[in-house]
Amino acid sequence: MKLGFGIPVLGPAVGSAHGLSAFCRGIEDLGYDSLWVADRLVAPVAPHTPYPGEQQPFPPEMTRSLDPLLLWTVAATATRRVRLNASTLNTFYYEPPHLARLLTTLDVLSEGRLEVGVGLGWMKDEHDIARSADWHQRGKILDDMLAFLQAWWTTNPVAWESPFFTLPPTHADLRPVQAGGPPIWIGGASAAAMRRVGRSGVGWLAFEGLPDDVMDAWWSIARRAAEDAGRDPDTLKTAMRINLEPNTSVDSLAAKLTRHAESGVDEAFVDAFAAFSTLDQTLDFADRLIARTGQL
Repeated sequence: MKLGFGIPVLGPAVGSAHGLSAFCRGIEDLGYDSLWVADRLVAPVAPHTPYPGEQQPFPPEMTRSLDPLLLWTVAATATRRVRLNASTLNTFYYEPPHLARLLTTLDVLSEGRLEVGVGLGWMKDEHDIARSADWHQRGKILDDMLAFLQAWWTTNPVAWESPFFTLPPTHADLRPVQAGGPPIWIGGASAAAMRRVGRSGVGWLAFEGLPDDVMDAWWSIARRAAEDAGRDPDTLKTAMRINLEPNTSVDSLAAKLTRHAESGVDEAFVDAFAAFSTLDQTLDFADRLIARTGQL
Protein backbone atom coordinates (compact mmCIF):
# COMPACT_ATOMS: atom_id res chain seq x y z
CA MET A 1 0.00 0.00 0.00
CA LYS A 2 1.30 3.44 -0.90
CA LEU A 3 1.35 6.07 1.84
CA GLY A 4 0.85 9.81 1.50
CA PHE A 5 0.59 12.87 3.70
CA GLY A 6 -1.59 15.94 3.46
CA ILE A 7 -0.32 19.48 2.97
CA PRO A 8 -2.07 21.55 5.70
CA VAL A 9 -4.36 23.59 3.45
CA LEU A 10 -6.53 24.38 6.48
CA GLY A 11 -5.40 25.84 9.77
CA PRO A 12 -2.42 27.94 10.86
CA ALA A 13 0.51 25.67 9.91
CA VAL A 14 1.50 27.14 6.51
CA GLY A 15 2.88 30.66 6.70
CA SER A 16 5.45 30.94 3.90
CA ALA A 17 6.57 29.33 0.66
CA HIS A 18 9.97 28.65 2.23
CA GLY A 19 8.46 26.71 5.13
CA LEU A 20 6.08 24.81 2.88
CA SER A 21 8.91 23.88 0.50
CA ALA A 22 10.93 22.47 3.40
CA PHE A 23 7.91 20.48 4.60
CA CYS A 24 7.25 18.99 1.15
CA ARG A 25 10.90 18.04 0.70
CA GLY A 26 10.87 16.53 4.17
CA ILE A 27 7.86 14.35 3.37
CA GLU A 28 9.53 13.19 0.16
CA ASP A 29 12.86 12.52 1.88
CA LEU A 30 11.09 10.41 4.52
CA GLY A 31 9.89 8.08 1.75
CA TYR A 32 6.21 8.97 1.42
CA ASP A 33 4.65 8.38 -1.98
CA SER A 34 2.33 11.37 -2.33
CA LEU A 35 1.35 14.82 -1.10
CA TRP A 36 -2.32 15.75 -0.92
CA VAL A 37 -4.32 18.97 -0.84
CA ALA A 38 -7.91 19.65 0.19
CA ASP A 39 -10.19 22.45 -1.03
CA ARG A 40 -12.32 24.91 0.90
CA LEU A 41 -13.33 28.22 -0.69
CA VAL A 42 -15.39 29.87 2.05
CA ALA A 43 -16.49 29.27 5.63
CA PRO A 44 -19.79 31.16 6.06
CA VAL A 45 -20.59 32.37 9.55
CA ALA A 46 -24.10 30.91 9.23
CA PRO A 47 -23.98 28.22 6.52
CA HIS A 48 -27.11 26.49 5.29
CA THR A 49 -25.22 23.18 5.42
CA PRO A 50 -23.06 22.89 8.57
CA TYR A 51 -19.87 20.86 8.55
CA PRO A 52 -20.80 17.14 8.63
CA GLY A 53 -20.70 15.64 12.08
CA GLU A 54 -20.23 18.96 13.87
CA GLN A 55 -22.68 20.95 15.98
CA GLN A 56 -20.94 24.23 15.25
CA PRO A 57 -20.82 25.54 11.65
CA PHE A 58 -17.07 24.93 11.29
CA PRO A 59 -14.19 23.73 13.46
CA PRO A 60 -11.91 26.73 14.17
CA GLU A 61 -9.06 25.44 12.00
CA MET A 62 -11.36 25.41 8.95
CA THR A 63 -11.87 29.18 8.96
CA ARG A 64 -8.34 29.72 7.57
CA SER A 65 -7.89 28.08 4.17
CA LEU A 66 -5.18 28.47 1.55
CA ASP A 67 -5.50 27.96 -2.19
CA PRO A 68 -4.74 24.31 -3.00
CA LEU A 69 -3.50 24.98 -6.53
CA LEU A 70 -0.91 27.46 -5.29
CA LEU A 71 0.21 24.97 -2.62
CA TRP A 72 0.45 22.30 -5.32
CA THR A 73 2.71 24.66 -7.30
CA VAL A 74 5.08 25.08 -4.35
CA ALA A 75 5.06 21.31 -3.78
CA ALA A 76 5.81 20.65 -7.46
CA THR A 77 8.87 22.91 -7.42
CA ALA A 78 10.14 21.65 -4.04
CA THR A 79 10.02 17.92 -4.85
CA ARG A 80 11.15 15.55 -7.57
CA ARG A 81 9.50 12.17 -6.91
CA VAL A 82 6.25 12.26 -4.91
CA ARG A 83 2.91 12.29 -6.70
CA LEU A 84 0.54 15.22 -6.10
CA ASN A 85 -3.18 14.60 -5.52
CA ALA A 86 -6.30 16.17 -4.03
CA SER A 87 -9.12 14.99 -1.81
CA THR A 88 -10.96 16.65 -3.22
CA LEU A 89 -10.72 19.49 -5.69
CA ASN A 90 -14.12 21.15 -6.04
CA THR A 91 -14.28 21.64 -9.79
CA PHE A 92 -17.37 23.87 -9.72
CA TYR A 93 -15.20 26.74 -8.43
CA TYR A 94 -13.67 27.01 -11.89
CA GLU A 95 -14.75 27.69 -15.44
CA PRO A 96 -13.75 24.70 -17.63
CA PRO A 97 -10.96 26.34 -19.72
CA HIS A 98 -9.53 27.95 -16.59
CA LEU A 99 -9.35 24.60 -14.76
CA ALA A 100 -7.95 22.85 -17.85
CA ARG A 101 -5.14 25.39 -18.13
CA LEU A 102 -4.38 25.25 -14.39
CA LEU A 103 -4.17 21.46 -14.28
CA THR A 104 -2.18 21.19 -17.50
CA THR A 105 0.28 23.79 -16.20
CA LEU A 106 0.68 21.85 -12.96
CA ASP A 107 1.24 18.61 -14.84
CA VAL A 108 4.01 20.33 -16.81
CA LEU A 109 5.59 21.96 -13.74
CA SER A 110 5.57 18.66 -11.84
CA GLU A 111 6.93 16.78 -14.88
CA GLY A 112 3.91 14.49 -15.00
CA ARG A 113 3.39 13.82 -11.27
CA LEU A 114 -0.10 15.28 -10.96
CA GLU A 115 -3.21 13.29 -10.12
CA VAL A 116 -6.57 15.01 -9.62
CA GLY A 117 -9.12 13.92 -7.06
CA VAL A 118 -12.45 15.62 -7.71
CA GLY A 119 -15.77 15.85 -5.92
CA LEU A 120 -19.02 17.73 -5.64
CA GLY A 121 -18.51 19.24 -2.22
CA TRP A 122 -21.05 19.03 0.59
CA MET A 123 -21.78 22.74 1.12
CA LYS A 124 -24.54 24.28 -1.00
CA ASP A 125 -23.38 27.73 0.07
CA GLU A 126 -20.22 27.31 -1.99
CA HIS A 127 -22.18 26.43 -5.11
CA ASP A 128 -24.29 29.53 -4.66
CA ILE A 129 -21.28 31.77 -4.05
CA ALA A 130 -18.86 30.35 -6.61
CA ARG A 131 -20.98 30.05 -9.74
CA SER A 132 -24.64 30.34 -8.83
CA ALA A 133 -24.78 26.77 -10.10
CA ASP A 134 -27.90 24.66 -9.81
CA TRP A 135 -27.27 22.47 -6.77
CA HIS A 136 -29.50 19.75 -8.18
CA GLN A 137 -27.49 19.66 -11.44
CA ARG A 138 -24.09 19.38 -9.74
CA GLY A 139 -23.52 15.75 -10.73
CA LYS A 140 -24.23 16.43 -14.38
CA ILE A 141 -22.03 19.54 -14.27
CA LEU A 142 -19.14 17.48 -12.87
CA ASP A 143 -19.59 14.80 -15.54
CA ASP A 144 -19.54 17.51 -18.18
CA MET A 145 -16.38 19.02 -16.71
CA LEU A 146 -14.59 15.65 -16.65
CA ALA A 147 -15.54 14.95 -20.26
CA PHE A 148 -14.35 18.42 -21.26
CA LEU A 149 -10.98 17.93 -19.53
CA GLN A 150 -10.45 14.69 -21.45
CA ALA A 151 -11.27 16.50 -24.69
CA TRP A 152 -8.86 19.32 -23.80
CA TRP A 153 -6.07 16.85 -23.01
CA THR A 154 -6.52 14.61 -26.05
CA THR A 155 -7.49 16.90 -28.96
CA ASN A 156 -6.02 20.05 -30.47
CA PRO A 157 -7.74 22.24 -31.54
CA VAL A 158 -10.45 21.52 -28.97
CA ALA A 159 -14.14 22.44 -29.19
CA TRP A 160 -17.03 21.80 -26.82
CA GLU A 161 -20.80 22.05 -26.89
CA SER A 162 -22.99 21.03 -23.96
CA PRO A 163 -25.95 22.39 -21.97
CA PHE A 164 -23.46 23.84 -19.48
CA PHE A 165 -20.62 25.24 -21.58
CA THR A 166 -19.68 26.09 -25.17
CA LEU A 167 -16.17 26.50 -26.58
CA PRO A 168 -15.51 27.25 -30.26
CA PRO A 169 -12.51 25.52 -31.91
CA THR A 170 -9.54 26.68 -29.84
CA HIS A 171 -5.80 26.02 -29.94
CA ALA A 172 -4.51 24.03 -26.95
CA ASP A 173 -0.80 23.75 -27.62
CA LEU A 174 0.06 23.41 -23.93
CA ARG A 175 -0.08 19.63 -23.62
CA PRO A 176 0.04 17.51 -20.45
CA VAL A 177 3.17 15.47 -19.81
CA GLN A 178 1.04 12.42 -19.02
CA ALA A 179 -0.60 10.97 -22.12
CA GLY A 180 -4.32 11.58 -21.90
CA GLY A 181 -3.87 13.97 -19.01
CA PRO A 182 -3.50 13.51 -15.24
CA PRO A 183 -5.33 10.51 -13.73
CA ILE A 184 -8.73 11.43 -12.25
CA TRP A 185 -9.88 10.11 -8.88
CA ILE A 186 -13.50 10.44 -7.78
CA GLY A 187 -14.75 11.28 -4.31
CA GLY A 188 -18.27 10.91 -3.02
CA ALA A 189 -20.57 8.84 -0.86
CA SER A 190 -23.46 7.74 -3.05
CA ALA A 191 -24.41 5.29 -5.76
CA ALA A 192 -24.12 8.09 -8.32
CA ALA A 193 -20.56 8.81 -7.19
CA MET A 194 -19.63 5.14 -7.54
CA ARG A 195 -21.07 5.00 -11.05
CA ARG A 196 -18.85 8.02 -11.82
CA VAL A 197 -15.85 6.11 -10.45
CA GLY A 198 -16.61 3.23 -12.80
CA ARG A 199 -17.15 5.47 -15.84
CA SER A 200 -14.48 8.10 -15.42
CA GLY A 201 -12.02 7.48 -12.57
CA VAL A 202 -8.88 5.52 -11.92
CA GLY A 203 -10.30 4.95 -8.46
CA TRP A 204 -12.36 6.05 -5.49
CA LEU A 205 -11.35 8.52 -2.78
CA ALA A 206 -12.69 6.65 0.23
CA PHE A 207 -12.98 7.69 3.86
CA GLU A 208 -13.16 5.88 7.16
CA GLY A 209 -16.27 4.87 9.04
CA LEU A 210 -18.31 3.16 6.33
CA PRO A 211 -19.66 -0.32 7.19
CA ASP A 212 -18.16 -3.17 5.18
CA ASP A 213 -21.48 -4.10 3.61
CA VAL A 214 -21.95 -0.52 2.35
CA MET A 215 -18.42 -0.49 0.91
CA ASP A 216 -19.04 -3.81 -0.83
CA ALA A 217 -22.37 -2.63 -2.28
CA TRP A 218 -20.85 0.58 -3.58
CA TRP A 219 -17.91 -1.22 -5.14
CA SER A 220 -20.32 -3.52 -6.95
CA ILE A 221 -21.95 -0.42 -8.46
CA ALA A 222 -18.57 0.95 -9.56
CA ARG A 223 -17.54 -2.34 -11.11
CA ARG A 224 -20.80 -2.65 -13.07
CA ALA A 225 -20.43 0.92 -14.32
CA ALA A 226 -16.88 0.18 -15.45
CA GLU A 227 -18.02 -2.92 -17.34
CA ASP A 228 -20.86 -0.96 -18.97
CA ALA A 229 -18.31 1.66 -20.09
CA GLY A 230 -16.03 -0.99 -21.58
CA ARG A 231 -13.40 -0.61 -18.85
CA ASP A 232 -11.67 -3.29 -16.79
CA PRO A 233 -13.17 -3.10 -13.27
CA ASP A 234 -10.11 -4.84 -11.80
CA THR A 235 -8.02 -1.75 -12.52
CA LEU A 236 -10.07 0.48 -10.19
CA LYS A 237 -8.19 1.58 -7.06
CA THR A 238 -9.00 2.87 -3.59
CA ALA A 239 -7.27 5.72 -1.76
CA MET A 240 -8.26 6.04 1.90
CA ARG A 241 -8.31 9.43 3.61
CA ILE A 242 -7.46 9.42 7.33
CA ASN A 243 -8.21 12.60 9.25
CA LEU A 244 -5.83 12.66 12.20
CA GLU A 245 -7.46 13.59 15.48
CA PRO A 246 -5.52 15.44 18.21
CA ASN A 247 -3.48 13.21 20.52
CA THR A 248 -3.63 10.20 18.18
CA SER A 249 -0.64 7.97 18.86
CA VAL A 250 1.75 6.81 16.17
CA ASP A 251 1.19 3.18 17.22
CA SER A 252 -2.60 3.37 16.87
CA LEU A 253 -2.37 4.99 13.45
CA ALA A 254 0.24 2.49 12.29
CA ALA A 255 -2.08 -0.35 13.33
CA LYS A 256 -4.94 1.25 11.42
CA LEU A 257 -2.78 1.60 8.31
CA THR A 258 -1.79 -2.05 8.56
CA ARG A 259 -5.48 -3.05 8.63
CA HIS A 260 -6.17 -0.93 5.56
CA ALA A 261 -3.24 -2.52 3.73
CA GLU A 262 -4.45 -6.00 4.61
CA SER A 263 -7.96 -5.14 3.36
CA GLY A 264 -6.62 -4.28 -0.09
CA VAL A 265 -6.56 -0.46 0.01
CA ASP A 266 -4.13 0.74 -2.66
CA GLU A 267 -3.12 4.00 -1.00
CA ALA A 268 -3.78 5.79 2.27
CA PHE A 269 -2.96 9.35 3.22
CA VAL A 270 -2.98 11.20 6.51
CA ASP A 271 -4.42 14.70 6.85
CA ALA A 272 -3.18 16.18 10.14
CA PHE A 273 -4.58 19.71 9.81
CA ALA A 274 -6.72 19.29 12.94
CA ALA A 275 -3.96 17.72 15.02
CA PHE A 276 -1.00 20.10 14.73
CA SER A 277 -0.57 23.86 14.45
CA THR A 278 2.90 23.94 12.86
CA LEU A 279 4.64 22.24 9.96
CA ASP A 280 7.48 21.13 12.24
CA GLN A 281 5.04 19.24 14.48
CA THR A 282 3.39 17.67 11.45
CA LEU A 283 6.71 16.61 9.93
CA ASP A 284 7.89 15.16 13.24
CA PHE A 285 4.77 12.99 13.42
CA ALA A 286 5.22 11.95 9.78
CA ASP A 287 8.81 10.95 10.58
CA ARG A 288 7.76 8.78 13.54
CA LEU A 289 4.92 7.24 11.54
CA ILE A 290 7.01 6.18 8.57
CA ALA A 291 9.61 4.72 10.92
CA ARG A 292 6.89 2.72 12.66
CA THR A 293 5.09 1.47 9.55
CA GLY A 294 8.02 0.49 7.34
CA GLN A 295 6.80 -1.20 4.18
CA LEU A 296 3.04 -1.70 4.39
